[in-house]
Parts: sequence; C-alpha cells; structure tokens
Amino acid sequence: MTSAQNCSVNAGGTATICGTSYTLQGTRTGSPVGNPTWSVVSKPSGAPDPVISNVNALTPTVTGMTYPGNYVFQISQVCNLGTSTSQVTILAPGDASTFTAGPDITNVNATVGTVNLNGVVPAGYTAQWSAYNIYTYERTSGTKVNNNATFGSPTSGATTFSLTKKADHNEDPAYIVTLRITSNTNPNCFYEDTAVVRFIPNPQLIIPSRSECLSATGATFINLSSTSPIFNTTTAGAAGNPTYGTSIAMTVNSQPSGGNITYWRIFDGALYFTGATTPGVYKFYLTITNASGTYVTPEITYTITGITPKPVSFLVASEPDQMTSYFNANSGGEVQCGMAGSTTPITFGYRLDSSDPVTNISTVLVSGVIPPGGAPGFTTSGAGTANRSVTVTPPSGGWRVGTYRFTVYTSNGSCIGATQYYYIHISDGARPNVSVNNTVVCYPGSGVVTATVQLPTVYKGVVNSSYFQDFGGKYDFTTVSVPNGAASPTFEASNLRSFTSTSTVIGNLTKAGVYTFKIKLVPSVGGIGAFLDKEYACSGTSLEGTFTITVAPQINSNAGSDQDVICNTAVSLVGNDPSSGTGTWSVISSPAGTSPVFSNASSPETSVSALSAAGTYTFRWTITTGDCVSTDDVNVTIQACLTISGTVFNDANGNTVIDSGEAGTSAGGSYIYLVDSSGIIANSTPVNSNGTYTINVGANSNYTLQLSPNVYPIGTNTATTPINHNIAGWVTTGENKNNNTGSGDGTPDGTLSATVTNASFTNYNFGLKACAAGTTPPIFDQRTN
Repeated sequence: MTSAQNCSVNAGGTATICGTSYTLQGTRTGSPVGNPTWSVVSKPSGAPDPVISNVNALTPTVTGMTYPGNYVFQISQVCNLGTSTSQVTILAPGDASTFTAGPDITNVNATVGTVNLNGVVPAGYTAQWSAYNIYTYERTSGTKVNNNATFGSPTSGATTFSLTKKADHNEDPAYIVTLRITSNTNPNCFYEDTAVVRFIPNPQLIIPSRSECLSATGATFINLSSTSPIFNTTTAGAAGNPTYGTSIAMTVNSQPSGGNITYWRIFDGALYFTGATTPGVYKFYLTITNASGTYVTPEITYTITGITPKPVSFLVASEPDQMTSYFNANSGGEVQCGMAGSTTPITFGYRLDSSDPVTNISTVLVSGVIPPGGAPGFTTSGAGTANRSVTVTPPSGGWRVGTYRFTVYTSNGSCIGATQYYYIHISDGARPNVSVNNTVVCYPGSGVVTATVQLPTVYKGVVNSSYFQDFGGKYDFTTVSVPNGAASPTFEASNLRSFTSTSTVIGNLTKAGVYTFKIKLVPSVGGIGAFLDKEYACSGTSLEGTFTITVAPQINSNAGSDQDVICNTAVSLVGNDPSSGTGTWSVISSPAGTSPVFSNASSPETSVSALSAAGTYTFRWTITTGDCVSTDDVNVTIQACLTISGTVFNDANGNTVIDSGEAGTSAGGSYIYLVDSSGIIANSTPVNSNGTYTINVGANSNYTLQLSPNVYPIGTNTATTPINHNIAGWVTTGENKNNNTGSGDGTPDGTLSATVTNASFTNYNFGLKACAAGTTPPIFDQRTN
C-alpha cells in the first residue's frame, strides 16, 4: 500500500484577531523530515509583508499585519514520503494607532450650540459616536443619558455635535462624547476615545418671584422658569461650575429684620439660597458672568408667609419594627412576615419634631396602590401630644400579600408640612436566594467581549401591583477574581440593573478564563432601611450570591491537509488541538456501501478505517468551546486498488519474451520498485522465488517499474539516489509488457514504463540471462557521442 505522503501537518484554525500580530499554531504528525517551513501565501492588496519571527518553527509569531483583511500563511513539511502542506487564514482588523476622538472643546457658547468633532477613524473600522451629560452622570452616580444634544452624523469620524435647544438649553450643557471604532472584520475588536464638549452656558437665567411657607428643612429655593436656560454650579464637571468661568453674585435690595439671604448655588434647575429664615419679603437680583458676557437679572421677590411644620419621625421606641427611610428621607415603613390572612391589627407610630407645638394637626390617608382585598381601616390617637399612633385593621378576609401605603402630613393652620408616606409591607415569604446562573460566553481570541447576565425573577409589582410600591432596589456586583492579565470588568449604570430589570450586561472581558462575581440586592440609594433584608429573612433566604462567567476561547477548527492515497483501507487524520474545548470527528460523506470507523473520534490525532471502496471520503473536525462551534472538513481520496504484475525470467535465448522452458527467477533475491513521475519510490515488492511479482499502483498516474537487487526505502528520491539495476551473475536482456510479445520499451536497462488509467496490468516482464560460471557480466553504460 502506498500514499502521497506519510506525515501530516496542520496550520491551525482560522483566526480573527484584534491587533497586528498573531502566533501561528502549527502541528505535525507521522514521519516528518527536518523542520517545517512557513511562508506568506497572500495578503491584502497594498499591505506590507508581514514578518514571521522564525519560518522554521511550528509556532512562530507574525507581526506587521497592519492592513485590514485576510493574511494567508502556509506551513510545508517534508515527510519521509512526499510533502504535506496546510494553510491558515488570519483575518486582521488593521492598525488602529492613529485613532482619536479629537481634542476637548470648551470655548463655544451654548447660544451658538454647535461644534465640529474631528475624530480619526483608521481604514477597516466603522465609527459610532455617543454622548452623555456630565451633570446627570455626576448627580446620579453613573446614569448616562444624552439630553438636549445630537450628532450630525453619528457614524462619521468628522461630524457636528449640537445642542437641540441653544439659548434656552434645558440641561447643563457639558458632555462627554465618545467615539468607538469597531473592526469591520471582528466586532469584538473595538477602541474608544473620549473628549469633553463643555459649552459656555447662557447666563440669562429667568427666575420668577415666589411666595411660600418656609421649608422646615431650611433649604429655600426658587425653581427657574420653564423657558430659562439651565446650568448647574455644584458638580465637578458641570458647565456652570465656577472652575470653568461662571460666577454668580447676589445683591440684596431689601429683607425683613433678622434675615440674611445669601446666594448658595444653581442646582437641579433651581436657585438655592440660605439665610431666608424670617417670614417677610426678600428682594434681590443676581449678576451672572462668564465668557458669554455679563447678565443682571430683574429684581426677584421671595416672600415667606409662614413656617412649615417639620417632618414627623417614624422612629419610635414603642414600635421596634419601624424603619426609615423607605424611599426618601421622610418616609418610613415596616416588613411583616407570616401575616397574610391574619386579622390582627397593626399599629405604627410617629413623633412630632420637638420644635413644633403639640397643637399641630395630623392627617392620615390610605393612598397609593391598594393590595387585593380592598383598603384597610384605621384609627388615630395621640392628638394634642407629640407621640401619635395609627392602628390599622385589615380588610375583610385579613391582610393580603402586598404593600399598604399611608399618607401622613401635619398642619399648623397656616402652613401644611411636607407629605410623608408610611408603608406596611406584608411579605409573601416566597423569595428564593438571590442567584445568577453561571454563564459561558464565546471569546474569539482577541478584543473585548460582554456577557448578558439573566437577573433573578422580578417580583416588585409582579406578585401584585402594590408589592413593594415606590421602593427602589438594584443589584450591585463585585468582582471576586479574574483571569491573569485581564482588565477590570465593567457594570452597567444602576438604573440598568434595578431589581425590576430582567438582565444586565457585564463588559470589558478581555481575557479567556473564569471570572467570579458576587451579586447583592441593595436599596437604590443610601440611607434606606433594611426592608430588603427583612423581606428575604421572611423567606429564610439570602439576598446575595456568587456566580461565574466563563470566557471560553474560540478555537477555530482545522481538519488538516487533504490526502490522496492508493489502495489504503485506513489513514491517519490530524486536526488542530481543541485546547480547553472539545473536539469530535464525524463522517460527512463516503462512497456508497462504506462505513468508516474512527479509532478515537474525540482525539485530534486519530485513524479512520474501513475505507473499503475507492472514492472521496469527507471527514469533519468540530471544536466546541462554550457556545462557540467551529468546523472544518478534510477530504481523503482513496485511489482504486490497481496492480501491475509480471515475471522476472531467465531469458536464455535473449529475445526478451518468455519462451517455452524459460523459467522465472528471483535472480538470487531482487525487488521491483514503483517510481512515480517525480522520481520518488512510491512502492516496492520483493520478487518471488518463481520470478513472479504483484505491486499496488494508483490510477491515472505515470510510473516506471525498476528491477534491482538492492533495498531502498519508500520515499527515496531516485534523482539523488539512483537505483542499481546490476544483478551479480546476471545480465539484463530486455523487458516486455505487451502480453509477453514485443520488446518492451526497447532498452535493456531493468526499467519499464507504465501509464496506469483505471485498470490493472499483467505481463510486465523483465528478462535476465545468467552469465557462464567464472565470467563477469557486461555493465550497461550510457555514453554520449
């Protein structure tokens, strides 16, 4: 049995990279001779030649793939028999070193409201601009929204960025603009750069006069007019921050005795001031100066008509279950376990501020979304005292699962205090542990990937519409561990991972491996009481847990080089190493009536047998890594099992044909060699003692049959190691191949040509004549001239 080559080489799986370098993944098996050789087969048009660090290494590093497109590399391996080659395609995104979003822009007036962005987008990448308002981001600890601004062409490197409302901008006009470029060939290969666009705010604030009861908290403010430009002066990046050139001065025209009104800040669309603590009329104006100019407001009148009662406190010693706050500083509530169906009344208490008179009047109302079963009843007590209470009786049928809300406010006759809420939460006791399923995502080998994490089942407003009404919760994530060299994962803004969200995205996963995280359910803002802790305590479960995200490297499959073999019933296959993934061989197609069998279908290096018919067999090597699946096919062509047979005979009369009485002979031990058209010994067989031989050959090929007493290994190159045709004690008389007629090829040299199509040949005969005892046979010698 013969084959075209007796070793196999694999260039590795096709790879889509991020960057300009890659380490090639060559492997080999069988009987290789010497080192392999890598070469560049093709590259993108106009690209410089990539550099292979060591062309004779199995796994060299290639650098300089600076143009986007396909780079094809070939590994070639000389075998003991023939040569094996394999190619691999590396899809590179192109060099991104020139990428930039451009410089910060801070010198354009909001009344102009348009700037030119000059991002640089390298070839092979697409552009995408985005923006978020700096003030909102800083005010909300990470919420990214783009209010009152738009891009002219968000997918062009050079574009405009404009305020929708300019002179009357309804948002602080400072933004972070981000340019992301994404490779056309690898969506996980992207880069981001940011720039600050901070417009100079319009100083012409419109501030109406206001009359009100003095806030019990002492925080006095006037909301800006709906047509006024808006900016803020307090957060670090806001356009109106004094650091960036906006100054505001208050000039007081008049105020009541004891008043000391002083400008504080512009914040959340309002003018805040201090020192207005005495009822009466305050008159003042503001002078606002920045690079846009100076603006002096008309006189503003602020009138305090009375003193508002201070908020009541829901923290009372007689009711230890009560907590504050529920959703803001003035709210309170409690969580009740095992009360569903109970008819036992629930009492909650509150206490007037010590500075307020006990003559203040309290009002309690049932409000909000009422749980199934109807509204509860209630009675109040404690009027005329500082400590007051509300006894709540459940509706007919007892308490229902859900959250009952009550409105509480106080009045002193002239001013009504702030509206406050108290919540009685009847838990269903059905919370499972907070948990997230472990997730596997595909890593293509380069770039950055994200993982979508399915959050726990939503129950706020789902158990019923009242359940945890008005409450805000979110899932906080903590990174426990990452693979070596990985960047820090990123989490979405808190509003995108609330406990009413069904999923969230964890990003910046830059390395393959296992990432471990902790998830914990917490209130959306600080200072909130332990409502969530008690809700889960009612179920005996935990509101935190751990989970993993496995970033599985994508191993692109390479099934190895095609094979063309003669008369084999088994061959060796070599796929690339699946690394941390799993590999599987399968039969895609085979000649009719055949059922190939793998020795080990899960090993990259395997043999496949039962190739019982000539034809083409297609085998597939599939590599699965996490949710990544890659396949590659290899063809094995089995040539028909054809033969050439004949006889080496004692040609006593020297006429090159077998005559009566001329017996076959092995001439003391000789061999027939099958030499292919490239001069390589493809097969051999010893001559039988009776002179007969049969040798396997391939279809549609040109060969020479050569007779020799010497032993040569299959794969010998006869151009460098000529076959010896001289047999001691014998002289060659000639060869024949025409059914034992004719003179063969006409040259008595121990060789006979054979052009094989699709049939076997017989009577390819070699004539020898024994020399007389004690004589030396003549030596056939080719000479010129």
